[in-house]
Amino acid sequence: MTTLIVFDIDGTLLHSVAAHQAAFLGALGDSGLTEIDARWSGYRHHTDSWIFREVFRANEGRFPDAAQTQRFADLLHERFVAATAADGVEQLPGAAAFLHRLAEDDAYEVAFATGGMREVTAAKLAPLGASGPVSTASEHTYREHLVREAVHRAGGDFERVVCVGDGPWDLRAAVATGSQFIGMGGSSAPFGDWFPATHLFGSFDDVDPARDFTLSPPPGAVAAEPDADTPFAAGPAGCGCWH
Repeated sequence: MTTLIVFDIDGTLLHSVAAHQAAFLGALGDSGLTEIDARWSGYRHHTDSWIFREVFRANEGRFPDAAQTQRFADLLHERFVAATAADGVEQLPGAAAFLHRLAEDDAYEVAFATGGMREVTAAKLAPLGASGPVSTASEHTYREHLVREAVHRAGGDFERVVCVGDGPWDLRAAVATGSQFIGMGGSSAPFGDWFPATHLFGSFDDVDPARDFTLSPPPGAVAAEPDADTPFAAGPAGCGCWH
């Protein structure tokens, strides 16, 4: 029996949020979309695919087709790579070493569940030297489904699943999927005043993956999973979250 640790990427392993958001906004403009609500946290689901579809629908009165979605993903990737080519992207302290340590320990397996599209995600993971199943917004539009996809792709009979993230959407996905949770950042504010200090870290050097990171949020402390009645189906673009 092993532990599966499912990592978010932006703000969790990498200080890439600002670069990603700038590239995302630029790619929307490159796609000819001018009416853009850039209050990203206000969208029902915090994923590239969900937000792109909502912005596209607001501008065009319909959802984008597969070719338009892929073009956006390519534009996002191009802009992110161009913006970070000179200086790269700073890692959170101890991130690469922690991933390496897990890879060397048979008690753990690693997967990634990110709200970014697949092409830009590959560019972010490469410098980390990370390996493992990857679930992206190219496969699902809901955060909760991204975690379910990552667990599905990892296979195996896991004793426990631990999600690692930096935002309330990551926390919500962990609660929705019955996973334990490690919060990354300097403050518990994104997770709520109830969030235990024992589950919050500013550096991966301080994380002991063998510890119990079970959550016991008070009633109503974690927002309910949006669209919880939408059925999950594994695989690219075959899930109910696209419809």
